[in-house]
Amino acid sequence: MALSERAYQALLVVYPQDHRRACGESMTQLFRDRMHRDGGGFGTAVVWSQMGLDLASSATKERMETIMEVKSWTKQWWEILVVLLGVNSLVVGFGFLVSGYADVAILVGFAPGALLLVGLALRRTNRAAATVLIILGSIGAGLAYWVIYTVVFALIIVVGGFQKGKIGFQGSGPEIAV
Repeated sequence: MALSERAYQALLVVYPQDHRRACGESMTQLFRDRMHRDGGGFGTAVVWSQMGLDLASSATKERMETIMEVKSWTKQWWEILVVLLGVNSLVVGFGFLVSGYADVAILVGFAPGALLLVGLALRRTNRAAATVLIILGSIGAGLAYWVIYTVVFALIIVVGGFQKGKIGFQGSGPEIAV
């Protein structure tokens, strides 16, 4: 058995045990066939990159399905969280739109909200696409909220400082009282 094949078999440990029992030999055979057909030199790197990407994505999917089967309540709460985050993003986007900030509304609210809700709608027909959309929507919403809340808290601190007389302007620039 070649070193590449042994390494690939060792990587199969990332799959759930039931999946390895059912599919491990056929996955190893596919790897062996691909290396025989396309391997050698640069082809070995190509086979490893393709099989490695497939292994990472399918192992993640199999692990998530196993977790969801074991804990069905977790799946329900996860779906509720995605719906709430998606709707909240749409509401935030609408708020920016009404305020006259259409670009911000699309970037901060509508895009992440749409990605989350469309991803959730696709979860039964195309799990891979649904997962990608939900992850992208979550990242977009998370970054947007982080920026929004950072700016809001900074404004609260600055405005509060002005109101309490701790921040003011004297002469040519700002002055902060300690």
